[in-house]
Amino acid sequence: MLQKIKDLMKTKEDIDKINFNIGENNKLISDLKIQLESLKSELVDTKKDQKEFLHNFKENLFVIRNLKDDFGKELYEFKLLKGQLQRKILEKFEEELQKDLEVNREALKKDIDYYSELRLNVSEILSRINLTSEEISKFLEISRSIKKEDFEMTKFARQLIEMDREKLELMRKIDTLERLVSKIRRRELIR
Repeated sequence: MLQKIKDLMKTKEDIDKINFNIGENNKLISDLKIQLESLKSELVDTKKDQKEFLHNFKENLFVIRNLKDDFGKELYEFKLLKGQLQRKILEKFEEELQKDLEVNREALKKDIDYYSELRLNVSEILSRINLTSEEISKFLEISRSIKKEDFEMTKFARQLIEMDREKLELMRKIDTLERLVSKIRRRELIR
C-alpha cells in the first residue's frame, strides 16, 4: 500500500515535470513565432526597398537614353546642315556660326559633364544593384533555412501533441488511482 502511494507521488512529480516542460516548450514556440514574424517583416521591407530602387534606376536610365537620343539628333541635324550649306553661306555667316559654336560648345561641355556624372551615377547604381542581388541571395538562403525549420517545428508540434495525449492518459490513470485509494481507505475505515 505504501508502495502504491510512493508510486502515486512519483507519478505526480513526473506529471509536474512534464507540465513544466510543456510550459517551457510553449514559451520557445512563442519566441520562434515572434522571430519568424520579424524576419518576414524585414523581407517585405527589403523587397519594397528593392522595388523602389529598381523604379528609380529605370527612371534614370530613361533620362540617359533621352539625352543620348537628343544628342544624336542634334549631331545628325548639324551634319545635315553642314552638308547642305554652300561655301558662300558658310563664309558669310562664319562669324555668327563661330559665336553659336562657342555657345554650343559650352552647352555640349556641360552636357558631357552631365553625361559623365550620369555615367558615374549609373556605375554606382549598378554596384548597388549587385549588392542588392547579393543581399537577396542571402535572404533566399535564409528563407530556405526557415522552411527547413518550419518542418522541424511541425515535427516538434507532433511531439507536443503526443506528450499532451500521454499527459491526459496519465491524468486518467491518476483519477483511477485516486478513486481506488479512496475506496481502499473507506474499506479500512469500515473495518
